[in-house]
Amino acid sequence: MATTHTQPETTTASRAQIEIAPNPSFIDEDVTICVHGVAPGVRVTLRAEVKDDADRIWEARGTYVADAAGSVNLARQKSLGGTYRGRDAMGLFWSMKLEAAAHGGRATFRKDSSAADTVALTAEIAGQTIATCKLDRRWLAPGTQIRDAGEDANGEGVAGRLFIPPGREPHPVVIVLGGSGGGYDLDKAAVLARHGFATLSLAYFGMPGLPPWLHRVPLEYFARALAWLDGQPEVDARRIGVLGVSRGAELALLLSSTFPEICAVAAYAPSAVAWGSGGRDKATGEIIPCWTRGGEAVPFAPLPLRGFMARSAVPVGLLRRPVKFRNLFFMALRNRNAIKRAQIPVEQTHGPILLISGGDDHVWPASRMAEMICARLRARNFSHSVEHLHYPKAGHELRYPFLPTTARTTRPAGFKFPISFGGTAEADAEAQRDAWRRALAFFHNSL
Repeated sequence: MATTHTQPETTTASRAQIEIAPNPSFIDEDVTICVHGVAPGVRVTLRAEVKDDADRIWEARGTYVADAAGSVNLARQKSLGGTYRGRDAMGLFWSMKLEAAAHGGRATFRKDSSAADTVALTAEIAGQTIATCKLDRRWLAPGTQIRDAGEDANGEGVAGRLFIPPGREPHPVVIVLGGSGGGYDLDKAAVLARHGFATLSLAYFGMPGLPPWLHRVPLEYFARALAWLDGQPEVDARRIGVLGVSRGAELALLLSSTFPEICAVAAYAPSAVAWGSGGRDKATGEIIPCWTRGGEAVPFAPLPLRGFMARSAVPVGLLRRPVKFRNLFFMALRNRNAIKRAQIPVEQTHGPILLISGGDDHVWPASRMAEMICARLRARNFSHSVEHLHYPKAGHELRYPFLPTTARTTRPAGFKFPISFGGTAEADAEAQRDAWRRALAFFHNSL
């Protein structure tokens, strides 16, 4: 369905209209945006504006030259200036920017729900509005059921939200694990569900009843989640995949090597190693583990925080440069004995593995660790397929496509200095588009 709207202000404006198809569209779906009814050769500026779930406004713009028919088609004409340049039908979406004064430290697009967003588009000539239009961008497919996870057969709870798509049941299911921010990753689970998968957005810390921060998370908790999924009639518990991001990717690989029920894993910015939490027990002085099994720590590699802080004092403390945590992990990877003990036994995974990394990741060396995973699997004659999607110029923030990729740093609550993601907006946008398409195909072929 296409939507058009005209703003009748002048003779030129009365003929002008913006056409968007499809409208409404899904958040990860390509749309066609055109402006019709202007003079050939005239410069037209298109502006796009949307609010995120923190009620902050994101804006983008591009300037284009109308063709001989008096039209602008973003898929055909280059943006000559604005928030992006060149030919890109979705450039107005990934190039959206947030004013520095508005983000309060968190510069990434905030999405805490699965509610649709409305993008307002405005066409201008010489600063005068000639047409306006609105685009609804959806996360959920119509008819999707949402169910909060409850207690398992033993009365123990699971903090999860299940998205059940319409269509023939039972559905294959993908467990979605967020990273170091904690809580749910609802938006990613909602988007993935619209492609025919039941998705369980599973929190594992940072919520009531769970560890308040990433430490001592028992793997038995995930056994409870698997047992709960097995009891849902709309889900095919014989076809379970896991998608994790960053620390969630570390966890996804740890789970796939622990639980044979998991038969496919996609790891965005993965780790080859189980890492320590970085904190120490006040009573014993020992490093606190992130993961436990049977009450014991899963073998982990320590993080040399003191050395890293000393080396970061000048660039971060004095020169006010963003923190590049990847240097901390590079230092940790030199501890070969600890790394050998802490490597995740990925060869125990009962299905194919997809690894996705950016070559300019500033949070941790995801591409290097992805290659460590591949090398381990080759050395142990892994019987399933493994693929590493590597994007040399992309950074750490790889998600699904067509969200703003302009944030290069963020400052989490309580953190004194900004953290660098790495990459560029253009490289991240291109990587997200390609990786998401291939991750969807991976799950469709594997589950």
